[in-house]
Amino acid sequence: MIKSDHDMIRIGYAMLTAVAALALIAGCGLGDASRSARPSAQQVVDNLNTEFPVGRQRDNTESCTSAGCVQLITTDAVSVYQMRDDSTAVHFADGLGDSVERIGPFVLSYSGSEQQLTTPETRAAYATQVRALLSG
Repeated sequence: MIKSDHDMIRIGYAMLTAVAALALIAGCGLGDASRSARPSAQQVVDNLNTEFPVGRQRDNTESCTSAGCVQLITTDAVSVYQMRDDSTAVHFADGLGDSVERIGPFVLSYSGSEQQLTTPETRAAYATQVRALLSG
């Protein structure tokens, strides 16, 4: 039973605090939404292909899902791995040497026989293009 106006005010503050806490918890998901707004590996390849021909494209996602790969698009010039997140990309690329470059959640790989022919200048241009795409 409510005894006074002070009790009503306390109840109001408690309800307001609960609503604010729920809104804050729901807002925590916004970071995930911005991450999902990142381009896919296919979008990265499409973007690269507008500036630099990448050759024949193949979706090889099924070959890398066990490594935390969301999507893998292989082309004649580069393979673009889209990993779950940046830390998965770091772990995946770690130890693969000069044939890969990690940019955010993406790993650009040049380990295929045709991809090894991609010049260092073209590799640098691809990396610059991917960084620009990720920055907005």
